[in-house]
Amino acid sequence: MGAGKSRIDDAVRQTAPEDFFVIIHIERQLYYWIILFISIIAIIGNLLVIRSVLIRKYKHLQKTCMISLAISDMLTVVTFCINYLDLLGKRLNLVWSSGEFLCWYTPVGQVLFNLASSLALLVIALDRYHNVIYALDKKWDPKLWICILGALVLWGLCFAVSYPMINFYFYVPLRLPSGEDVNMCTGTSTSRNGIAYYYVIIDVLIFGPLVSMFFWFYYKIAILIWRHRKPLSLRTDTKIEEFENTSYTKGSSETSGGSNVKSQIIKKKRNVQMERKIRTFKIVIVLIVAFILCRMPYWVFWLLKLLTSIRSGDAVWRTIFIMTSLNLLNCALNPFLYTYLNQTIYVCRKINDFFWSTCCCCFSNAEFDDYERGTPIYEGVLGQVATTDQWKTPRNRPEVNPGYEKFPQVPHFPKYTSVNRY
Repeated sequence: MGAGKSRIDDAVRQTAPEDFFVIIHIERQLYYWIILFISIIAIIGNLLVIRSVLIRKYKHLQKTCMISLAISDMLTVVTFCINYLDLLGKRLNLVWSSGEFLCWYTPVGQVLFNLASSLALLVIALDRYHNVIYALDKKWDPKLWICILGALVLWGLCFAVSYPMINFYFYVPLRLPSGEDVNMCTGTSTSRNGIAYYYVIIDVLIFGPLVSMFFWFYYKIAILIWRHRKPLSLRTDTKIEEFENTSYTKGSSETSGGSNVKSQIIKKKRNVQMERKIRTFKIVIVLIVAFILCRMPYWVFWLLKLLTSIRSGDAVWRTIFIMTSLNLLNCALNPFLYTYLNQTIYVCRKINDFFWSTCCCCFSNAEFDDYERGTPIYEGVLGQVATTDQWKTPRNRPEVNPGYEKFPQVPHFPKYTSVNRY
């Protein structure tokens, strides 16, 4: 839809041969199942998101954004499936069987729901930016009616921006030589120029600033987290420890032992805080990379295709289906990145641990880690080396003569000693 010069411009409007509709000669079944699989995952995941958000105790703004994102992602998947699954699943590629209404409003829905999803991601980034930058200020939590009204206003603006797409596609009835009546949903050479100007306008005035603000918010969050990955009281605690250590006497071993335990506890808490902040930093990077790799290629490709004279061929159709799959993949990943993030991290860790324990068992560093921690290594039977934990197991112990005790006993002396010799 909307790609390249329309084939109907040079065709007879009443009768068209069957080879007129067959234009895709690539692996249609492969792309069909890829798009269908991603779409099913996206719809199920976003339905679960709506249920989970309604049950959980979130802020009103967060709930509104999450539900708006889930609805827009589901509708994005539905509108793209109507177009591309219909295109890939039939013998005649360009035949449109979804009716005249969907021929007009499917292109509108694709722009509308993509824009609504992007705006929801931007508001989520703004909310997180405000919570991080102004963490010490009053909690930012607008009332429920304000959040709902704001969401309706944004959806209305998205519909107003996407509505001009209804003028660029036409529902054309045709008849095959066999007498079969078919329909097409396509544009003309004139409407192609209108689509190109439209995409340039919304990319420059809407998507460009939107993407820039999205990156800026998460960039500021990532920089702040990285700068404060160490606890703020690190230097103060170090000075206090130095003062306490100098105030103790050399003979007070119990006091020094207590101070060592205290310093170890403080150090452990610092390490936990640093790990959490570094993990948050990595999550922010993943959100940015997912947006870059999944959403931007689709819009950039279509803009270049409309502005340049790229002819439709097998390579172009493959690129179209790959970019569409990436765009739908972002809709499927959003539930895991924004709602079920903790569960996603847990599963990824389990998969990572299983992979390294299964595939890299021959390259284990357990012995080196024991050596660095100061764990003693004992020499076992037949020249084998066993660690302390292995030594404790009975099968790793050397056999001991049962006639001797494990520990040497006190020498035996008679109860009464003879004194005749003295």
